[in-house]
Amino acid sequence: MLPGRTSERDSEAKRFVKKDARPRRGRPRSATADLQVHEAVVSILETVGYVGLRIDDVAELAGVSKTTIYRRWPTKSALVVDVLATLKAARVPLPTSGDFEADLRSLVYDLYASLASTSLGRALPGLIVEMSTDPELAAAVEELWTSRQAEVAKVIRRGIATGQARADLDVRVTLELLAASPYYRLLITGATLDRRSARRHADALVAFTRLPVAAGPRA
Repeated sequence: MLPGRTSERDSEAKRFVKKDARPRRGRPRSATADLQVHEAVVSILETVGYVGLRIDDVAELAGVSKTTIYRRWPTKSALVVDVLATLKAARVPLPTSGDFEADLRSLVYDLYASLASTSLGRALPGLIVEMSTDPELAAAVEELWTSRQAEVAKVIRRGIATGQARADLDVRVTLELLAASPYYRLLITGATLDRRSARRHADALVAFTRLPVAAGPRA
């Protein structure tokens, strides 16, 4: 190329650099993009499920580039699990009132409501099916589940430590009992996840945590 001449590509690069050099707001733009991507993922999951979800479609629906998505989430499973984690945190916050019964009931009611009337509940059955054939997705969901259970376990241990729950309460069993009924209704029977069912479940769970300590063997 002759001195003093500028190629069309160079000119385009200069225009891009000039445009890109404008002050950026950075984080707000990233947060907005994250929200748009999350909403797109939820919409697609509800329509075609995990198998039918394509990053190209997410990018198009969210109005962002695929590069933006892959920079934040390297795999499809990582993206979906991040969306689930965000939904879970938003819809099922951890109660911290210090009143064990109130906190336990809140966990039950919020879980029922989350599975019954949110995108999380609508997307979950399809994801459960796909976990059996997608080890990466299964591992990611398991990590999310384990993390959530560890946080809920703190609520139960706090109840034991303050004497509001029985001293010999099995934390793991309590966690399983907390989740069993709503997930059984959602995934197996299709029964309604209504407030009445949640209240009956909460009553039974609270009673279980207050059962007297088992007496030792008689002499």
